Amino acid sequence: MLGYESYDEEGERDRGCCDRRVYWLCSGRAQWGLLSAVEGGERIAVNVWEVEYVSQQCFSESSTRRPADLLSSFTTIKSVVNNLCDGLGEVLLSLLKNTDTREGVLEYLAEVIKKNSSRAHIQVDPLSCASSGMFVNLSAVMLRLSEPFLDANLTKRDKIDPKYVFCSTRLDLRELTALHASSEEVAAWIIKDNPEKTTDVRQNIDEENRMLQSQEATGSGSNVGVHSVLSVAKPMCEDTLSTFKAMQGQAPSPQLELDIARLEKEIELYSQEKLCYEAQILRDGALLQRALSFYRLMVVWLVGLVGGFKMPLPSSCPMEFACMPEHFVEDAMELLIFASRIPKALDGFMLDDFMNFIIMFMASPEFIRNPYLRAKMVEVLNCWMPQRSGSSVTATLFEGHQLSLEYLVRNLLKLYVDIEFTGSHTQFYDKFNIRHNIAELLEYLWQVPSHRNAWRQIAREEEKGVYLNFLNFLINDSIYLLDESLNKILELKEMEAEMSNTTEWERRPAQERQERTRLFHSQENIIRIDMKLANEDVGMLAFTSEQITVPFLLPEMVERVANMLNYFLLQLVGPQRKSLSLKDPEKYEFRPKKLLKQIVDIYVHLARGDKENIFPAAISKDGRSYNEQLFAAAADVLRRIGEDGRVIQEFIELGAKAKAAASEAMDAEAALGEIPDEFLDPIQYTLMKDPVILPSSRITIDRPVIQRHLLSDSTDPFNRSHLTQDLLIPNVELKARIEEFIKSQELKKRAERLSMQNPKVAMQTTTDEMTLID
Repeated sequence: MLGYESYDEEGERDRGCCDRRVYWLCSGRAQWGLLSAVEGGERIAVNVWEVEYVSQQCFSESSTRRPADLLSSFTTIKSVVNNLCDGLGEVLLSLLKNTDTREGVLEYLAEVIKKNSSRAHIQVDPLSCASSGMFVNLSAVMLRLSEPFLDANLTKRDKIDPKYVFCSTRLDLRELTALHASSEEVAAWIIKDNPEKTTDVRQNIDEENRMLQSQEATGSGSNVGVHSVLSVAKPMCEDTLSTFKAMQGQAPSPQLELDIARLEKEIELYSQEKLCYEAQILRDGALLQRALSFYRLMVVWLVGLVGGFKMPLPSSCPMEFACMPEHFVEDAMELLIFASRIPKALDGFMLDDFMNFIIMFMASPEFIRNPYLRAKMVEVLNCWMPQRSGSSVTATLFEGHQLSLEYLVRNLLKLYVDIEFTGSHTQFYDKFNIRHNIAELLEYLWQVPSHRNAWRQIAREEEKGVYLNFLNFLINDSIYLLDESLNKILELKEMEAEMSNTTEWERRPAQERQERTRLFHSQENIIRIDMKLANEDVGMLAFTSEQITVPFLLPEMVERVANMLNYFLLQLVGPQRKSLSLKDPEKYEFRPKKLLKQIVDIYVHLARGDKENIFPAAISKDGRSYNEQLFAAAADVLRRIGEDGRVIQEFIELGAKAKAAASEAMDAEAALGEIPDEFLDPIQYTLMKDPVILPSSRITIDRPVIQRHLLSDSTDPFNRSHLTQDLLIPNVELKARIEEFIKSQELKKRAERLSMQNPKVAMQTTTDEMTLID
């Protein structure tokens, strides 16, 4: 509902008249009716009827309309809407000031929200709830009523009682997901300060738990406001339409033609409706400014519950904060994302409080439990990156903001690790999109000297902590994404070959051709997304390894890094490389030359930082992908694409060192002869150097092997019990026996060599050395 125009019996405008015709703009429709209200003791009846569709009248055939015509429609709708909202705001304010009508208005507003809670669901039945237009208009009016609280210094925020959220008799918010507290903790907190509510609260716990269990992990499902209006329906329809048209070209059918016509009509109607909302929301800077001001009040008030804007956060989360509904924060983040995508919408608005809030909580699961909600904060920051926002205002948030300079990189790295385990059944796939946003931010921050210095300091301080975990997951993702992309390229080429054989293709049933075509386009999209993410991850490994090498070369990491690089090198320059050739590789974000250059850069960066000369040995130990010829083949490609000669030379030298290390390893293995099984690592089947006992399974394993496992999974690999590095028990006795075995085998080998030269000297030397050992 929007506002009103009053008319007397002759139809003349009269604000004093009780019989008021109401002009409605709900979901793009224009309606006339009568406002139900109580004024002067007289109740006015409701009688609403539809007259015409505003969207069709103002925006029909919008794709062919002149820009001036569209601008005129925008201006008209915006002017009418603002006048009507102002009028309705006056009506509600008058009714709220009147003690006789106040409670009735508040009950009505509460009932509207309760009856329309299903609007927050992914799929909404339009006949079971009010339209989006209704809630845009309601939001616009309510924001006007909130203005006394929205002064620049938010001087009235202390008047907001946290307990009111849970003690209101109109809306029961206890059933909503809390920021950190469980439903039982919320109930106990309410009971503690409100003993008289004990019975009511306990009666609601069972029902509350059932509702919480039915909610998705991705949010609280309570957003029915301004920024929930513009859905993704059109992009989804357009993607489907594009696929259908491609299928029609490959395998025409009457049904496909009907589907294409239906989608085109749906897109046209959606475009008209979207333009109506654009007129009312996107082009109304005042509405967005009011909404931003309201949510600024929200986040400042929430931060006040934990002691204000300061870091580090308290050691424990206050219950006042922990019990607040999750959607308070979710709605604020959604609005920021929405507003950030509107040109100049954030101009002139101070975003520092939002930035402080995000930095404080995005890596704090002890305060905001839902990892998807914390990931949404990263999405906000992603929208604010200067190259995306095009605004110098947002640049200062990253490059001149105190909390940002001190904590932003650290918290992004921590969230990158935390997002590995969300508790959702879709966590494996969800993490890639979230990490994509984090990676884009990190790449930008690496270009800012102060943030790059902070990053290097974190790598030194957290060498075996968060940073090593971050590096491990970055490598895991790189391997998975690139491997998936390359395998799907091979599948795609097979399907291309099928469809290019016209004779055989036409013989197939139409339905089979449609299914194969749909699968083909699906594979194209998957390859494009996976390859883009893989490029991003490999790129981050390349630019960070230039200045940060120590974590890559730790015992628990160096072999994994070497295996990854060897595998990528094999795919890019090995015997099967020609099978990956595509007609239009750029279409799939596949840039093999650039990828090869980045891989070689990582090799060279790590070789430069390898003070103990352990990297060549790690490269040569890879029995799956290592081949000394790959280094020469890669060098040839690099010369053809004009790579820096110095880099090529260093890469060739590294290959020579790896070849020498392989030869030495073979000699050492031969010298050891047959190794007793008890000296072999049970996972890698290699000679253990630092055996440790797992406390639960009591199995002995080599320390670097179990450390590498614990980077991804904090469990004993043999019985899945909880395990951390500090629980590992050194097997001192076994280690001594292994060292004794190695020495004895070396002595035997040495004696054999000497005996071939001079048997008498060999016998005496061996006797003397054995005496020293004893």
